[in-house]
Amino acid sequence: MLVLSQGDRSKGGGLPSSGGKANRNLIFLGILLSLLVSSCGENKYTQCEQIFQIARSVTENSKNVSYTNDEQPTEMKSWLKAASVMNKAANKIKALHINDSELIGYQNRLVTIYRIYSQATYDAVNARESRNIEALEAARIDANQAGEIQQSLIKEINAYCLNK
Repeated sequence: MLVLSQGDRSKGGGLPSSGGKANRNLIFLGILLSLLVSSCGENKYTQCEQIFQIARSVTENSKNVSYTNDEQPTEMKSWLKAASVMNKAANKIKALHINDSELIGYQNRLVTIYRIYSQATYDAVNARESRNIEALEAARIDANQAGEIQQSLIKEINAYCLNK
């Protein structure tokens, strides 16, 4: 952007005096339009990045759930923590101010997936505490289905966000 100091104007530099205001308005309009056009792409990119950051956070926090050799959580606390992480992620994603219509659809689907994961985990904890094998199996199936949907959705989001 061109910035003129007072010294430049006094030495005859800068914009001509006749029509100077009109020229400045045209220059300002040109700069404004170029910023507007470039901000649309950046806006999509920024919104995608916000979603990616939350998804990465969920993945990182989920890795902290402790497992034994047979891949069962060693403590109910770790399951409850994982359910809480998923619930918070759903709330964070829902709270994002997304204005791209395609991303809004992805946003809503991710919220649903994280809520399913969270509920399935809470259900699994309750089933284990009450030793209800059928309820535990139902929770596992719900979590597995949510995982499959999530993997597909992440591929869709990546394709959309990386497509300029």
